[in-house]
Amino acid sequence: MDSLSFSPTYHTFLTSAVAAAYCLAISVNYRRAPEFPIPIPYEDSWDSLKWVLTHITGTGPETWINKHCDFGKVFLAGDSAGGNIAHHLTIRAEREKLETVISGIILIHPYFWGKTPIDEFEVRDVGKTKGVEGSWRVASPNSKEGVDDPWLNVVGSESSDLSGLGCGRVLVMVAGDDVFVRQGWCYAAKLKKSGWEGEVEVMETKNEGHVFHLKNPNTDNARQVVKKLAEFVDRKR
Repeated sequence: MDSLSFSPTYHTFLTSAVAAAYCLAISVNYRRAPEFPIPIPYEDSWDSLKWVLTHITGTGPETWINKHCDFGKVFLAGDSAGGNIAHHLTIRAEREKLETVISGIILIHPYFWGKTPIDEFEVRDVGKTKGVEGSWRVASPNSKEGVDDPWLNVVGSESSDLSGLGCGRVLVMVAGDDVFVRQGWCYAAKLKKSGWEGEVEVMETKNEGHVFHLKNPNTDNARQVVKKLAEFVDRKR
């Protein structure tokens, strides 16, 4: 789930991932803030997922999806805000009894946050914290809770229930120098404690920052991200 579908940067990453995983990828060009504030990106992504599922019977509007999509093995994936959206869509899929089962989700450096540090290991840089909180004000200017908004504070909020996550497997990728690194680790820990009965794993890349795999795609660490994604999607190979 990503809003930069036509970006050369994302195109490069997606083509590498598709080639490695031997899968079909559909990138979502959801509308973005500030022109289109929260929850529009979530609704656009949900509508896109529903559109893809119109092809289940093989009679959808896109021939290549009809021919090549295996609806018995569906994954949602995204980095940063896209990871946040993938989580919320999977919760909604279970709540609304989506037409197909989501096999798993891949959250790459997911954009989760809250007013207070998530644990004793989360050391917040003042400048980066202001950047995160400022970006949320732009994305959701009418939010009464600020960065404790349920859309964003998935991990730290006691009211956030992860037990209804509508998939069987979760891969969380985090980067050691990313401001969101502890959010990713604690998301996995909270998921395990929630009563959810699936499998969750975390891959941490040390000494790397937020979405480094996009900024420096030809490094060994970036290639490891693609490799892990492919292994997760296509376990049988």
